[in-house]
Amino acid sequence: MNPFKYGTIVSGKDFCGRKTLLKQIIGYIESSQHIVILGERRVGKSSAVYEAVIKCNEERLLYVDLLGIKSIDALCRRILRAIVVLEQKTGWFDKIIKTLSYLRPTISADPITSMPTVSFDASVEMKANSIPEVLTLIESLDKKRPVVVVFDEFQDILNLEDSHEALAILRSKIQFQGDIPYIFVGSIRHKMDEIFTHHDSPFFKSAIPMTVDPLSYEEFSEFLKKKFIRGQRKIEDKVLEKVFEIANNIPGDIQQLCEALWEVTLEKEIIGLDKLKNALELIFAREQKSYENYINLLTNIQLRCLMAIAKEGGKSVFSISFMKSAGFNNPSSVRRAITRMLKLNILFEIGGEFRFINPFFRAWLPYKG
Repeated sequence: MNPFKYGTIVSGKDFCGRKTLLKQIIGYIESSQHIVILGERRVGKSSAVYEAVIKCNEERLLYVDLLGIKSIDALCRRILRAIVVLEQKTGWFDKIIKTLSYLRPTISADPITSMPTVSFDASVEMKANSIPEVLTLIESLDKKRPVVVVFDEFQDILNLEDSHEALAILRSKIQFQGDIPYIFVGSIRHKMDEIFTHHDSPFFKSAIPMTVDPLSYEEFSEFLKKKFIRGQRKIEDKVLEKVFEIANNIPGDIQQLCEALWEVTLEKEIIGLDKLKNALELIFAREQKSYENYINLLTNIQLRCLMAIAKEGGKSVFSISFMKSAGFNNPSSVRRAITRMLKLNILFEIGGEFRFINPFFRAWLPYKG
């Protein structure tokens, strides 16, 4: 069985290192301190938070994913569904359903797990005044046993048309729930800064910021080597170094490439650079459709700019050499193209450098060209 996992929260034997970070998070949880967890996408933020909570007590975790949220109604529904998921494990399921009767919940059994699932009447739209009611329900849970509330991809709350009102109401309620630790996880730094460091934000200085950095090569490479060894495979150091380079040292992307390496090799095989090409081709085959969809969203000018970033890197995109490579005559054309690709979530900016959100898409571009 392939031992490499990506695209999901990992814990236990699949979680690597971060002992100091875990100790800090656990300490904040035990003191009911609100914290902000920042870091690049797929760096392992959610896994670190989950691992810390389960070390305290897994049944305490109230996990709410806000990715792609568009309305206050959706915000409330996601919190309510998270409450239902938590209560399924504790025997308070029926009581919660009765509490939410005004939303006309429908209970059905999941066809695969046979666990009860709940849907709410779509015709009942929850407005801003529903937020305090939902958070009061969380407070009632905490009185039975302590809970830890995790809002993942919290920056997406800024997508709401009335995001400032939603944040103000959330903050006004949360600040009086002193015994409940709230953890806000986000992967888009400037948006999280807008929420937690801008003076006019309701959440200004409301939580302690923590940054999750990529794992060190020394620690993570040993962890990965052991996984290969357990499958009677040995990976050469130069191959593993190249894996880290291609994946920009991001743990989730490194795991994805290692998963592909596993799939293209056999037991007792020594994994060399030739197998790295095969692994990338496997990823390209799996993801080609999404790559082509990205291409179809771009104009020729934008695509030229993207190809230049794939080739030259994204540190000096307004330099003469970069513009020459991309075929531009002035920086404004580059700026417009990059702005478009940031909005499409093809690129992101960190420390003045523009990087591909998906490093394998970056690897595919010159390969395709």
